[in-house]
Amino acid sequence: MNFAHVSTFPPLRCGIASFATDTIAATPGIHSKYSLHYGHGAAADAAASANVRSPDELARLGSLISASDCDVVCLQHEFGIWGGRDGEHIHAFLSQLSKPVVAVLHTTFGPNVRNPVQEEILLRLAAKSERVVVLTPMAKASVEALLGEPTDKLVVIPHGVPDVPFHPPPESWNSGDADRPCRLVTPGFFRESKGFETVLLALYWLIKRGRRLHYTIAGEPQKQFDGQESYREHLQELVQILGLADVVRFDTWYLTLEDQIATIQASHAGVFAYQDPSQSSSGTVPLVLAGGRPAICTPFEYAKDRRGEGLPIQLAEDFGVLALARSIEALLDSPSYPDVTRDTYSRTRAWTWSAVGRRFREVCEDATTSRRTK
Repeated sequence: MNFAHVSTFPPLRCGIASFATDTIAATPGIHSKYSLHYGHGAAADAAASANVRSPDELARLGSLISASDCDVVCLQHEFGIWGGRDGEHIHAFLSQLSKPVVAVLHTTFGPNVRNPVQEEILLRLAAKSERVVVLTPMAKASVEALLGEPTDKLVVIPHGVPDVPFHPPPESWNSGDADRPCRLVTPGFFRESKGFETVLLALYWLIKRGRRLHYTIAGEPQKQFDGQESYREHLQELVQILGLADVVRFDTWYLTLEDQIATIQASHAGVFAYQDPSQSSSGTVPLVLAGGRPAICTPFEYAKDRRGEGLPIQLAEDFGVLALARSIEALLDSPSYPDVTRDTYSRTRAWTWSAVGRRFREVCEDATTSRRTK
């Protein structure tokens, strides 16, 4: 099978670029990259590329793919990678595309959650696609609610994870040495939607209660988006104001996958304080779980979905500081923590990229068959 992948790709540093690259590596077949970029960061090995700020370039890319010998177009969708205020430049691309499409939705929502422009984009993309891949059952339910009816087009494939060896967590506070801190980490690209202020204020509350903690923010700002450097400076200033300089570490540079895994496995748990309840995807929450560490999360959609499947996610009652602090405290007070890590690791083996790649190829084969039989 000949795949045309439309996405951001390295050297552009973003979660979608990593996801698309991992999908290609895991999926049997012949692959061509069609690189989306922002005027910089186009993949050198791409068959073609388009600046997402230019609808004309996106339209030409759609025409080029339609004239190619690919069997199916694998389209990664996140509003921020398609250009325009709300990602509306994707319409120019879709208008020129005639090949069967399998769309992977990294942001999903139900009716009356986002603005009408973004609703219309998802509706048109679903109508254009032979298959629509979402990452969780809850995301599928949201899209069906937006469409107004169930559809056989929607397929759930979990976010893939690397198949890494299990390593026990470092010696911890509950091993009998109360002076050892609980080590928390938030890996992945650095941006405001991750709710770092909430985490820092929760840590401040816990430190005042005598808890020993260490927290690492591990990942670089995304330079293609404005305001990222100033946001990092804002957080560094907040750390100083709260007196957390000895508690919080900023590793805000590009971390390879190996670096991320090492950082996760040097910690006791991941903490994720997304402030958008409809946050339906994450690459870093499953990465933490696959590394054999539990996650502490605000109640955003992806975390709730995984918690509902029995995964060891400590879910805060709401999106506030105190709720997150109490969830961290629940981990600190848990006598079963050491047993949780091995169980966490075992439960995520079905998410490895090799398994995900095989399933993705099956879905793409179904998509081409569906087009031929219409």
